[in-house]
Amino acid sequence: MIDSALLALSWNPQVRGGLYVLLSVVILCGSGVLILGTNLGGRLGFQAAAAGLTGFFVIIGATWWVYGIGPQGKAPTWVPRFQLQGDLGQADSEILAGFPQGWEELELTDPAVADALPVSDTALAESGLFDSSADYLPVAALEKGGETYGPFGVFNFRPLNLFHKPHYLVIQVQAVEFQEAIPGAAPPRPRVDPNATPASVIMVRDLGSLRLNPAVFTIASLLLFGLLVFQLHTRDKELMARQAKQ
Repeated sequence: MIDSALLALSWNPQVRGGLYVLLSVVILCGSGVLILGTNLGGRLGFQAAAAGLTGFFVIIGATWWVYGIGPQGKAPTWVPRFQLQGDLGQADSEILAGFPQGWEELELTDPAVADALPVSDTALAESGLFDSSADYLPVAALEKGGETYGPFGVFNFRPLNLFHKPHYLVIQVQAVEFQEAIPGAAPPRPRVDPNATPASVIMVRDLGSLRLNPAVFTIASLLLFGLLVFQLHTRDKELMARQAKQ
């Protein structure tokens, strides 16, 4: 049994890493509880140490919450709604009503387009319009919506612009034309077939819940911190009332 434990420690870095974290937490928190317990008593010392620890958690959690770091939730992503071929203006969809009014064209090098291209490739492959991503090239990208606004449409600035309009993105692709390879020469670069019917993937932005986990952690730590501080305050008031009677 001892040999197996030593072998796990020497071979598995995850076991060692977990023990290092556990040991440092025991030393850091345990030393604080021990010092406070010898000066204030076991129960009061534990409450004071727990209040300090939860207060530290509130500061860390608030930092995670503001910057979107730490134990993150679901990251923002593009979600395909539907695919179609042909003229977008003729589509029977509320999203594309009045197309191209209200839509803004984006460069294919735009970061939003680069983020959405893998999603559109998957959607096109699942729809059966193309066999693989080598059969087409992206030719256009358009977006609509995504504006943020505050309560009553007045406080339209951070951090009060908590609401947003749906953000839609259209990726248009077109089939490539067949080019015969020349023996001994480099493979020809894919070219869009001008006679091919464009295919489009309509997507909506899912903002995810990147800050949900830090927010829950911060609020829970704040509640525990408030409860511990309230108990310490109540004890101090009772102690001062007893001293006043003497």
